[in-house]
Amino acid sequence: MDRQPGVRRVRWLVAGLLVLAGCQGPSDSLPREAVSGTVTLDGKPLPAGRIEFQPSGQGETTAASGGITDGAYRIRQDEGPVPGTYKVSVTSAVTTAKPPPGAMPGDTPPPPKEPIPAKFNAQTKLTAEVKKGGPNTFNFELTSK
Repeated sequence: MDRQPGVRRVRWLVAGLLVLAGCQGPSDSLPREAVSGTVTLDGKPLPAGRIEFQPSGQGETTAASGGITDGAYRIRQDEGPVPGTYKVSVTSAVTTAKPPPGAMPGDTPPPPKEPIPAKFNAQTKLTAEVKKGGPNTFNFELTSK
């Protein structure tokens, strides 16, 4: 027989609150903003990829990134960038390259070639100004040439 039913209830209550607190996701006190938009490559929606917002000025301390699906992306406010100027880079989700003809079983195929030019990722020229209260919709029209 349990001689301390109140203690057991308190333990269950505390455990439940800890679980709920852990389910709320990341949170901080930064004034983050949601960002969204579209990405096209040569006039067609980018099938899949990744977009990153990297701080480009003094004071911005947060980077943000998200996935691109069928040309659209959305980064929620709790994961978004704080207001400021950002360099934006876009990479595609390229499929694994097939082994070259005559390759032996177990040979590692060459890494796939990124179809998006470096001027949109490694050497990006893309920028975005994230504003407090938005709307923060940024559409990027990329070309493979």
